[in-house]
Amino acid sequence: MDADPSPAARNASEQAPAEPREAVVRSLAPVRRAALLAGLTAAALAAVAHWIGLGVPVPIGEPGAERIECVSYAPFRRPGESPFDPKAFVDSGRIEADLRVLSARSACVRTYSVSQGLDAVPEVARKLGMTVFLGAWLGRDRHGNEVELAQAIGVAREHADVVRALVVGNEVMLRRELPEAELVAYIERAKREVSVPVTYADVWEFWLKHPSIAPAVSSVMIHVLPYWEDEPVGIDAAVAHVIDVHRLMQRALPGREILIGETGWPSDGRTRRAAVPGRVEQARFIREFTAAARDHEIRYNLIEGYDQPWKRRLEGAMGGEWGLYDSQARPKFEWHGPVVPRPHWRVGLWAAFGAALAGAVSLGAAAAFGARREPARRRPIGRQVAIGLAAGAGIGAMLAEQVRYMAVWNRDPLEWGVTALMTAVAVLGCACSAWLLAHRLAGTPTPERLPATATVLRDWLRSGRAPDLGGWTGLLHGIVLFGAATTVVLHGFDTRYRGFDWPLFAPPAVAAVLLWAAGLQRGAEAIEERWLAAVIAAGAVVMVASEGSSNLQAIGYAASMLALSACAALRASTSTPSSAPTAAGS
Repeated sequence: MDADPSPAARNASEQAPAEPREAVVRSLAPVRRAALLAGLTAAALAAVAHWIGLGVPVPIGEPGAERIECVSYAPFRRPGESPFDPKAFVDSGRIEADLRVLSARSACVRTYSVSQGLDAVPEVARKLGMTVFLGAWLGRDRHGNEVELAQAIGVAREHADVVRALVVGNEVMLRRELPEAELVAYIERAKREVSVPVTYADVWEFWLKHPSIAPAVSSVMIHVLPYWEDEPVGIDAAVAHVIDVHRLMQRALPGREILIGETGWPSDGRTRRAAVPGRVEQARFIREFTAAARDHEIRYNLIEGYDQPWKRRLEGAMGGEWGLYDSQARPKFEWHGPVVPRPHWRVGLWAAFGAALAGAVSLGAAAAFGARREPARRRPIGRQVAIGLAAGAGIGAMLAEQVRYMAVWNRDPLEWGVTALMTAVAVLGCACSAWLLAHRLAGTPTPERLPATATVLRDWLRSGRAPDLGGWTGLLHGIVLFGAATTVVLHGFDTRYRGFDWPLFAPPAVAAVLLWAAGLQRGAEAIEERWLAAVIAAGAVVMVASEGSSNLQAIGYAASMLALSACAALRASTSTPSSAPTAAGS
């Protein structure tokens, strides 16, 4: 019988397979470096291309008329203003300045109330040669309804020459704030006391649900908003949808004049299935609709004259972005010719340029400093600079997009504080990832796995020493995971009005994929990260299922979330040798 091999022989035989495996890893190091650099560069180019694309003029059709038939007007466009503030009051000078701007595009405005100074609108409109659909706001407050209706009746009597109709109530049935019979009684009272036509305005389906209202009014004022439909309609079919609804209402209410009291398109916000908000889409809708209204002889009112930031609290960012003019009274788009999607698109390019320069200088200087301290080691400074340029450009472009997103979506100091904090965490996490990736590709010793967030915090609190580069990267990515999990849960409770904060989470997702490709995964102790990853993945799947395959914004956002969750869920192997290139193989 052969004698047992000696311990030295056994050790040699056990280590023998490792040598060719290490050789394979070293032989693959240049390929991996090239692939990682290519992936980082592609992500950066995509981010910069996003901003470049926002500055490319998009040709769309010409409007059907130089002037709009009528446009909704509310003066509450400045920061902090809201019709829900009982102390809010708008003087006639402010109203005249607003209507003078609108008169360049329309000779008619529709109001929704006569309180808070809006009873002066008809008098100002007369001075400017305009007419008014005068609104009387009705709600649950019966005493308030009496005061509002009495004042509206008095204004309509005094300015009957400029009041085209008195609109008694707006979407009262939609909000379920009054019984149908009580609303009809208010309408009948107004008809007895004024000489102008009297109508009521609501979403078109609610006219069909409440058939006793139509016989009480002089004409039927319907709201048709393709973006807000329960089954949202994309811009390609939006105008046809409005025309089809108008025809449907003519068939359902024969012999009644059907006016479109509200229609339009938001210039910003979140995508709803195939309905994409944007300046180009808004301009296209208005131009195509005005042409269709002319061809079909439809009377209409567009919503709305000015952006109303206060509506964001009720309807998300989209609610405040329906104006022909922004909150500073600047036109959203040119009335003729191509439309630029984002007027201030150069901001993103300058941000990308500045961040790229800073990243390249930072990583290049660090590499040069290391080469001076360790002249025996070859430091590929050019590779460090390339990583700095690519990572900086991508981070800068997305940071500019995130700041714009925050300006559109944030509604109060709390939301600003939370999103600003998460943005800072995401940016720092991406910067640490770029540094760690640069070290790894340069052959500098790096951690073999990203430490768990709980481990980093525990060691930091016990020792009092700040984490190293790997620890910071793991900690910051862990916080991003928590933010992503919170976001997808909130989406589950508010699928209609919550936005997709893709500029915040897309860069960390790219960073996580690149770190995983470089061989850096979470250790086996990262239990919390895997639970968060499970929540994120489940939420992303539910999000896509609820939004539908036509919502590309939701699909892209969910893809970022799935990338984050997948990289957090993968466990680092302790038996596989490091694939990071060594100094000799770099």
